[in-house]
Amino acid sequence: MAEIDATQGAESTDRRVLDADGEAREPATRPQDARGRTGALLKLGALVVLILGGYLILRATPAGAYLSREGIGDGIDWLRGNPWAPPIFVGIYATATALAIPGTILTLAGGAVFGFYWGTLYNFIAANIGANAAFLIARSLGGDAVRRLIGKDSKVLSKLDAIVERHGFQGLLTLRLIPLVPFNALNFGSGLMSLRWRHYAVATLIGILPGTAIYTFFADALLQGSQEASRDALVRLFVAGGLLVLLSFLPAILKKMNVRLPGMSTMVVFLSTAVVSMGGFGLVGGARAASAQQLPDHNGFTDVLAPVVVGSQVDYAKLAADDARLRAYLDRLAATDIAAVTGASQDEQLAFWINSYNACMLKRVIEHYPIKKAGGFHGLKNRAAGRPANSVWQIQDVFTGDHCVVAGEERSQDEIEHEIIRPMGDPRIHLAVNCAAWSCPPLIDRAYLAETLQEQLDERVRSFMADAEHFDVTTEGDRATVRVNKVLDWFKEDFGGNNEGVKAFFAEFADGHQREALLDPETKVEFFDYDWTLNDISAR
Repeated sequence: MAEIDATQGAESTDRRVLDADGEAREPATRPQDARGRTGALLKLGALVVLILGGYLILRATPAGAYLSREGIGDGIDWLRGNPWAPPIFVGIYATATALAIPGTILTLAGGAVFGFYWGTLYNFIAANIGANAAFLIARSLGGDAVRRLIGKDSKVLSKLDAIVERHGFQGLLTLRLIPLVPFNALNFGSGLMSLRWRHYAVATLIGILPGTAIYTFFADALLQGSQEASRDALVRLFVAGGLLVLLSFLPAILKKMNVRLPGMSTMVVFLSTAVVSMGGFGLVGGARAASAQQLPDHNGFTDVLAPVVVGSQVDYAKLAADDARLRAYLDRLAATDIAAVTGASQDEQLAFWINSYNACMLKRVIEHYPIKKAGGFHGLKNRAAGRPANSVWQIQDVFTGDHCVVAGEERSQDEIEHEIIRPMGDPRIHLAVNCAAWSCPPLIDRAYLAETLQEQLDERVRSFMADAEHFDVTTEGDRATVRVNKVLDWFKEDFGGNNEGVKAFFAEFADGHQREALLDPETKVEFFDYDWTLNDISAR
């Protein structure tokens, strides 16, 4: 009996049977095992087909066009006009994630359409739904097949299960916090491992929140910076970019907190090197040597403006065809010694820099004329902001890029306006500098001169107030409303920091019922929508 028991024990351990001659042999494959293996492989095939289907959606169907960098703008336009935009967006995002379609562009679109707060909420909900769906799809279709292919008794599989058991939650949470780790790969890869769903769901819920918020903030900051063209908006953009970089260094922070995963040190080194390398691509513009000791004669700029400025529009085609006088004037601006500028009177300095801004803006436009619609992520930003195809915003870094040498240094439009002209403290300049847009206070057909500058700036204010597209006062009952160009809203800090300051500024130039309305504390202030269409004579 003892021998029989031992034999049974051996058979139980070795899974062998005795044939008719008493020889041990391997048992035949059971029919149910073969069917199970076939079924598992069919499921794995279905998973592969599903993932390939997501790829084909991107490549071969009209839906894919809306998920591309170029086409997402059309989707944004459509969503903005749809009252069911939130559930539609969440459904599209979640479905795309479940099909392994990259969702970063959708996260940015959520910020562009809904703003930071609601965009973060909708992105967060959609990403979690899609991530959990992808996990469950991978678990149900691929998990068993992978184990059967590897072998259920595999030592490699046992070690992998042990690692997942020890580090599963912390490891996934750490990887979720790193923006550069592929989101979809973690979704499906986690489903193929022995990670418990509740651990996966909680790690995903916590881990994707910082990245979702920062990406949404980044998109919202891009849109605000593009619409407002202000220093505050650009600061938001830099903060968003800095947060994205900081988030990439979270593994190092977590390591200090004793949250570790095998291979994490390598990941930290890789990410750190990548961030440092990206910093090496910055370009620093050099300054030209200056030679002239006196300010240039701005009458040369009048010779540029008079033939091409017609009312509130500019004949850019004519200027681009014959830009010799503009180039000659720009050369004089470039050669001017900065010491000559800083040593001049306040009116001389202000006239110099206003003319410099306007001349450099003309240069910017004709160098890209006719302006064409931008593509890629730059085009996405423009579509999100609702900019026309011929807007100067289609030009890369149109206001922030150094492109025009003035007083010995290559400068950007923003530097001239925000760092030089605005600190001089005269708010009338906002009606004198021209950003080449239809809604921008118009360019005039002559240069600004120091000896007539005060009269010219006052005339700009009165002309602005006489144009109903920029300034309008209406009365309904006993309540008046002042509607003003959006420029006054963007740069409100130069007009006292509030709507009352804007009203007080214009009251100095008004009379009659307009003055009464502007001085009335009950009068509301509203701002026109801003039209970035190029102020080209052929644009309308």
